[in-house]
This record gives sequence, C-alpha cells and structure tokens, in this order.
Amino acid sequence: MEKKLSRESIIMAMLNAAFTYSAGAASLSDIALALGVKKASLYNHFNGRDDIIAKTTEFCGDYMKALSFVPNNIEEIVQKYPAQNAFKGIARSFFKMHTQEPLFQVYTFVHSQKFFSTKCASIADESSVRLCSQVAHILELLAEKEKIDFLSKSEIPLASKRFALGIQTLLCDYLVERKVLVMQNPACGEGELFALPEESNVLKALDVLIADFFSS
Repeated sequence: MEKKLSRESIIMAMLNAAFTYSAGAASLSDIALALGVKKASLYNHFNGRDDIIAKTTEFCGDYMKALSFVPNNIEEIVQKYPAQNAFKGIARSFFKMHTQEPLFQVYTFVHSQKFFSTKCASIADESSVRLCSQVAHILELLAEKEKIDFLSKSEIPLASKRFALGIQTLLCDYLVERKVLVMQNPACGEGELFALPEESNVLKALDVLIADFFSS
C-alpha cells in the first residue's frame, strides 16, 4: 500500500532530489522513489514535472520572504552588546538558520536555478534587497544608541549593501562546503544536518568580514 501523499511532501522530495542531483537532473522517478510511491501517483497532485518545478519555486519564494536577518529581540541585542559583538552573533545565527531543513534545500534550489529560471533569479534578487534593508535597519538602531560613530546616516545604505554582499558570498561558500561534506557522508545529514564546526574556514572568514567592517 502506497504512502499518503500531499503536495508539500512532493515539493520537499523535489527539493531533496534537486539537492542531490540538481533540479535539471531530478526526475519524477527520483521523487516517487524517495516518497515510496508509484510515479503515476504524483499526477494526482501535479500536472507533471514542470508543474512540480513551478510549485516548488513558488514554495521557495514564499519561504525566503519570511526570513529575516533581524532577530525578534533586536532592540535588546542592540542595547546590551557592543556593535561588533551584536553583528557577529546575528550573522552567525543567520548562517545557522540556513543550515536547517528545509531552508538549506530551499536556498540551494533558488541559487542553483537562478541561472536558468527568471523566477528564481527574481527570488534571489528580492532576497538580496531585503537583506540590505535589514542590515541597514540594524545599523540605524546602533547609530541611534550611539554604538557606532563611523557611519553617517547617508552612508548607511551603501555600507549595508557592501556588508550584505559579503554575507551572501560567504553564505554560499558555507553551504557549498557543507553540501560537499553531506554528499561525502550521507549519515551526517540527520538531525542538525548541515551545521559546520566552529573551526570552519568560512566562519573564520565571517568573523574577519565583521571585524574589517567595524574597523573601516
């Protein structure tokens, strides 16, 4: 007897297959095998592979829109910690967020597909714009609390863009590093599956990025 299917379970299977084989190479057979169902069962929920890809892309867009670099307790953090320490903690939490399921698969799907899909490219661009805006918000709060004095109000947008670009570059490096490790050792893809150790070169580079930013 086949397992009970849902649209979301099929989308998650697509994301996992895309992570393993790439979205272009992932087939309906791969998805069905992962779900323990017959390929024909997928047509009860989607019109075919292209429909699954389209709905997976929509799911990824909605998921990434809900993400924020700004913690819920940002006011408390800004008040309590020095600016550099606050940014280090926030950035590391942001990285850790991206190592959890399903965000790791979502982020990987979008950023691998953005070269082939205008929709994924749009999702990635919108995510970049949001990150810049959120970094700017934190810097503005730090300036209001007189925790930083090296940026004028007019300089914050450009500084935020520069910092956000550095974060995104390192995040991609971080996830590539982790993907290689997971592919080489599938068993480590369980539980806290994608967390890199503290001695990760990428995390060290993140600390350097933050230190350089606040000493500029």
